[in-house]
Amino acid sequence: MNPAYRSHLVLSFLVDGAHVLIWTGFTVFQLTVVGMSPLQLVLVGSVLEITILLCEVPTGVIADLVSRRLSIILGFALTAAAYLLQAAFPTFPVAVLGAVIWGIGVTCVSGAYDAWLADELGTERLGDALLRGEQVARVAALVGLAGSATLGSLWLGLPVLVGGLLFAASALYCLVAMPETNFHRAAADERSTWRKMATTLRDGMRVVRRRPSLLRLLGVLFFFGLFSEAWDRLWQAHLVTTFDLAALTPFAPIVLLAALGAVEMLLAIGAAELLRRRLRFDDAEQTRRLVFVFTAVMVLGLLAYGLAPQIGVALVAFLGFSVARGLIGPLVNTWQNGQIDDPQVRATVLSLGGQSDALGQLAGGPPLGAVGNRSLRAAFVVSALLLLPNLWLLRQRPASRPIREAVEMVD
Repeated sequence: MNPAYRSHLVLSFLVDGAHVLIWTGFTVFQLTVVGMSPLQLVLVGSVLEITILLCEVPTGVIADLVSRRLSIILGFALTAAAYLLQAAFPTFPVAVLGAVIWGIGVTCVSGAYDAWLADELGTERLGDALLRGEQVARVAALVGLAGSATLGSLWLGLPVLVGGLLFAASALYCLVAMPETNFHRAAADERSTWRKMATTLRDGMRVVRRRPSLLRLLGVLFFFGLFSEAWDRLWQAHLVTTFDLAALTPFAPIVLLAALGAVEMLLAIGAAELLRRRLRFDDAEQTRRLVFVFTAVMVLGLLAYGLAPQIGVALVAFLGFSVARGLIGPLVNTWQNGQIDDPQVRATVLSLGGQSDALGQLAGGPPLGAVGNRSLRAAFVVSALLLLPNLWLLRQRPASRPIREAVEMVD
């Protein structure tokens, strides 16, 4: 097996397992242990997005000039520190500080990881690797769900602590086993100069301006970010408070959330395998139609989740939304990478996409948090309306040529 492909699968297992271990009950941890309100939950997310907005492009440029591998190692190490800090000191100010540290870590990984994988495997193998990694990640998530339910039943901060240690293990694994054979770093006298960084950023912007489809891609990313804060920060709070999840069964809420996550993961694993077998990665029109359909499912899922009269309806809406959202990621990542001709600015262009997403989350987060403070149901309905423009942006057909040359979409 190709060493980079093997590293990708190992990291998919470690990182996604750790993420699910932490986030299965993280909102419950913040609501009950830290004592945060819905607005505070979203404000912490806004701090995260401000950090991403400020750091996304600089870290992407560094990944292009110095080392993608080094950027990824630093990102995992910072993420580990952010979660370990929050587990040790569960207060709102520390949660804000943790969001800053995690945001820097996210930007170190976001553009660098896909760029590293594309460099090592080539864009023609990237789509298959991303979907296979998604499947491995789903298996890891099942392990993370079981671990979160078990550890969280003892203390809600324990999954956060163990998840932080797993992110530290991921950084150590990259240090020992991650290959980087196809990256050519800049000369030593150019590597640390702001002039070279500005040149690389300018080249990345030139790539975007040269391709109108990439500009549209940035718009799609913005609206994906605009709607997402209410969902990412408040969906657990909706089940726990609106439907009084604790009163429905004798089990702790984190156990029920883990069970729900397990069902979602099993459905996602099967759907990703079906997609991997049937999707033609060089067919841009097929990819466009799938992204459009999955986005429409997300809009309907958000509406149903917010307006559900009973918890059963809300759970079905959750499953439909989550599976569709998970499948969109690998499709748009492949589409986006195929649009970038120059590997020297790949991480920078990808980081511009991450910055557009962060701008959307920053613009939508506080208003949606304020709405959620008054009505969680209304927050999800408004989120669905904010996602609607993407259906218009995605409905137009791309040029009829290979996806590596004519990609239009976004994550």
